[in-house]
Amino acid sequence: MVETGRVIHRRYLLQRLVKQEHVCTIYQALDQVLQRTVSVKIIPAAHLPAYRAAIRLTSQFSHPNIVGTYDLVVEPETLYVVQEHVDGDEFAALLQTQLSPSQVADVGMQVCSALLYAGSGSRKVCHGNLTPNAITRDRRGLIRVNDFALPSDLVYFTKWSHVGGAHSDGILSDRELPWGQASEGRRDDDARAVGLLLYQLLAGRTPGVTSVEPPIDGRLRFLRNVPAELCETIARAVVRQHPQHISTAETLSSELKALAETLEPPSSSVAVGGGCQMEDPIKSKSLLGASRLATTPPIREMQTDSVLLSPRSDVASQQVAAEPFAAAPTVADLNFKLASAHQTNYPGQSVQAPSHRLGLPVLLLIGLIVFALFFAVGYFVANIFPH
Repeated sequence: MVETGRVIHRRYLLQRLVKQEHVCTIYQALDQVLQRTVSVKIIPAAHLPAYRAAIRLTSQFSHPNIVGTYDLVVEPETLYVVQEHVDGDEFAALLQTQLSPSQVADVGMQVCSALLYAGSGSRKVCHGNLTPNAITRDRRGLIRVNDFALPSDLVYFTKWSHVGGAHSDGILSDRELPWGQASEGRRDDDARAVGLLLYQLLAGRTPGVTSVEPPIDGRLRFLRNVPAELCETIARAVVRQHPQHISTAETLSSELKALAETLEPPSSSVAVGGGCQMEDPIKSKSLLGASRLATTPPIREMQTDSVLLSPRSDVASQQVAAEPFAAAPTVADLNFKLASAHQTNYPGQSVQAPSHRLGLPVLLLIGLIVFALFFAVGYFVANIFPH
């Protein structure tokens, strides 16, 4: 391991170790020429070809949601990648902050924005390695995406492959193509990877955890306060067998943008459960029409604070999903009108009957009239019946 205090290429002073990843070691450093803080990735010789190829594809990237690359220093046994230093929260920290549904939707839109930039124009680059290690949120709230066009973390994607179903030709698509090269399958992989990240931010988990393990049974477990619309959108990205599967970052971004315009920050004064809670399927209408997940229905477990969605697509589960299931309807059967209901019933607002109280001047006038009437009657009686 390289020691702090060392100067790379007579320019970059390594100041502190940031983290040790599976392939590379990352240091915070000082660019002594431009007097700015940078990040330095130290890459072992065995991975030089892959990293050099990735940098050739991405060196000209300039986007607010993508971490910039400044310099490349090549030594006989080591590659040093000098990048923009991002001061902010890594994905593990985001898991501990309990982001609201609207914030999670915004995270997804920003990641999709980076993917769309990389895949557009003459660039035509897919990410391919969109794992929690590639995501940071800076102090301004911008999501910064790193590690474009690098070899995929097969350990990570293998662990999550049974959630939503593996691709028909393997865990990842088009493995024979050079890393980063765009294809329809790889665009699908990237969109699904975004869905997995968003699911982890909204999954039922123990407070304080720094990572989310994939569920053993492959079922998506959302926190109860997650709106059903967002549950459904994420499921469509993750579950490849979904009849309305989201296979591109463009489609996922559009869906999230539409949701972000309706999602509201949580209010402690509203005692209404989230949209993932179960309702009478006869009275429910789907935002997506009559479509259903090609999976088993979500199960409401009273002993946990989550709602389950199963990504399995076996024949038995498809039969269950195709039949009415009053006890546990699919996400597509949930009532998506909660958000509009919240907008028309404001917290603390109460309806009162109109007040008909009489003012003091009116009461005095009525009193005077009554007194005058009694006085007149008394005077009349006294004159008719004299003593």
